[in-house]
Amino acid sequence: MKRFGYFTVVATAFLTLVVPGLAAQQPIAVLAYFDDDRELTITDKNDFEVNFYMGMGLSPGDWIETGNTAVEIRLDPNGSIMRIAPNSNVRMDSLQGRDGAPAHELSVQQGRFRMIAARYIDREPRYQIRTPSAVVGVRGTDFGVHVVPRDAAETEAQPEIESDQPPQYTTETEELFVFAGEVIFTNSVTEESVFVQRDQRVDLHGAEFLPLTMQASDISRRRSGLEFQELDPNLVPGIAVQPETVEVAVEPEPEPEPEPEPADDGPGVFDRMFTRLAEVSGLQVGSLTVNEETFARVSVQPSFSLGELDVALNFPIIYGDNLFDGGTWYQPDGNNEWSFSADQNWSDEPLVALRDLGTDVALKIHAVEYAERGDPFYLAVGNLSSFTIGQGLLMRNYANDSDYPAVRRVGFSSGFDTEEWGLEVVVNDLTAPEVYAGRIFFRPAQPVVPAAVGISAITDTTPAGHISLQDRSGDPLSDETLAVLTASRDGKPLFLNVAMDLELPIVDRERFDLTGFAEAGGLIPYLRKPTSLGSEQVNSGLKTSALVDFSSGDLKNVGWTAGARGRAAIFDYRLEFRSYNGIFRPGFYGPGYDRLRGTYSAEMIRYLTNTEADQYQTQTMGIAGEAGTELGEVIRVSSGYFLPWERAEDGDWQGSNDDEFAIELAAMDGLIPFGVTAGIAYRRRHFAATIAGWNEYADAHLFDAYTTVEGYARYPLSEIIDVEARVSTAVLRDESGDIIYTRDGAPRIAPVLAIQTRIGF
Repeated sequence: MKRFGYFTVVATAFLTLVVPGLAAQQPIAVLAYFDDDRELTITDKNDFEVNFYMGMGLSPGDWIETGNTAVEIRLDPNGSIMRIAPNSNVRMDSLQGRDGAPAHELSVQQGRFRMIAARYIDREPRYQIRTPSAVVGVRGTDFGVHVVPRDAAETEAQPEIESDQPPQYTTETEELFVFAGEVIFTNSVTEESVFVQRDQRVDLHGAEFLPLTMQASDISRRRSGLEFQELDPNLVPGIAVQPETVEVAVEPEPEPEPEPEPADDGPGVFDRMFTRLAEVSGLQVGSLTVNEETFARVSVQPSFSLGELDVALNFPIIYGDNLFDGGTWYQPDGNNEWSFSADQNWSDEPLVALRDLGTDVALKIHAVEYAERGDPFYLAVGNLSSFTIGQGLLMRNYANDSDYPAVRRVGFSSGFDTEEWGLEVVVNDLTAPEVYAGRIFFRPAQPVVPAAVGISAITDTTPAGHISLQDRSGDPLSDETLAVLTASRDGKPLFLNVAMDLELPIVDRERFDLTGFAEAGGLIPYLRKPTSLGSEQVNSGLKTSALVDFSSGDLKNVGWTAGARGRAAIFDYRLEFRSYNGIFRPGFYGPGYDRLRGTYSAEMIRYLTNTEADQYQTQTMGIAGEAGTELGEVIRVSSGYFLPWERAEDGDWQGSNDDEFAIELAAMDGLIPFGVTAGIAYRRRHFAATIAGWNEYADAHLFDAYTTVEGYARYPLSEIIDVEARVSTAVLRDESGDIIYTRDGAPRIAPVLAIQTRIGF
């Protein structure tokens, strides 16, 4: 009866938590209106002409060329709208959130263009409009662009000039005009920027690169031909739109003039300079509770972009009661990251000192990112929250920052895809590498069949390398826990996981995408040294018998998965079937792997001392589903659940406690009053058993080592200053960085609380 009750609990959880989340609209650009289809030409990124119609979705890379016609475009679900005047040439470069693009980007090569851009939650520009010689950075506003190219023959005839002479341009006019809000206009040649506000304009080729105030006649002239016919500007989220026409009212009889008020000329030069400095520097000041101790924290996190390369650095000072006493500074793993090897013995141990220097320098990298996984080339370095190899059977959503900021790592993920073949690599920490992952894949039937076949291998070279044999107070652990952890440390084990996968794109459309996948793999333990647990002795070497039973030919400690993922109109989804046995589990290297790797190594020692134990003979199967949605750009929801069952050695089927639940909620600007934004992400294995208190989970709680959780709440004090509270969990560590365990052998977990003022984010 208990097992049937279990299925009721998990089935209800699956239906109520996963199914409502099956909605996540991929961003699209809808061709909402055009005057004359005979005057409109649309070509894709491969220069093939597109058969268009009203309501179709435009793709990144599409060129829109208007003859004697105007075009209107709507971004969904964003809500922004655009109008392209006749005789214009505009390219849709990218859509934010689609294929990992960080912003909506367009290029205006010729003609007149107007955009009413919806505001985003964090006030960071998420729109970028390029002209031949300038970049428009948009926060959410109503603006237009006018580009007039020079005659082609005149452009080709221009001679080369010396670098100290004025720059030469390929356009006669590159003008920006703003009807509402504020826009940053940057000269791509000189890198000079100006802020352009409501009712102002600026021409890149004017006498001075400065904003000029537009009169009523100037506004009317620039709006002419850019009034929306089909789309309603008043429906754009988060921006107040001025009337589409400017009327001249009859002036009443003059009245006595009031005392003149001081003129407001907008932000001055120094205001803009310090605002920009704050935005770039990213200053954080506050407190941090980590490892059950409270510290003060001052951190500068400058960030900048070089084309598609985004760089964010991190210069934190986390100290006790005295900023000027280095002995009170927080030193994870016993490392003083501000010593730059000054505390090392260069004469006796130069290699150790050199490594310490490299570590201290590398820890100043917060994140370096170029493109996204799936692009022809991508790169990610730093504290990153999600690494995946292949279809995710071995490594899925592995996070090297699961204990950040208690522990900081400089991870590495990179790869390339030539369409015929490709490669993916992951390293958990460049300063102290322990987890290595790689995958090579081929598309043998490309381009007829775009199926990819891949081979993956992942190893953790020191899963037992951070195990403490004492509790928090320094007392020994229980005899049973101490024995298995000691055996694991003495054996110096190594995990070796291998897998093969298949990926088959089936449908790739604007509103429907479907990719089928399958992957199978297993775990092969390796011991560098012999060890013992009780009376059982385990020899060193590669344990191939843990993968194959050579007497029967049966596979052990293996798993496989098959399913589909993609998007369908308004949601993203992933649905798969899983099967595994022994000590192998899907997503072995998952979000909480770093805190559980010592537990896994101890479990492996138990297995090798008694491979015929009943708990290792069960076959676990289950269905996993994930989905998410973003509703009106005010709330984002995603959820997932793995519903398992197992077959014991005697053939009986029963429910399994190895389920997994995940949910992520984010309330964006507009949902909570006063501009407050908040979010929480929670993931836990053994979820239903913990809720119900079944068997060995009677004393378990929802925030232990099998849980990853992070929540935040942010209140904006001004345009560049926020107050933020952020809470998460991390494993407790001793002064050497080793994980502290409870007497039952589970990693000890403590909350991490950061309360800080953020300037410039």
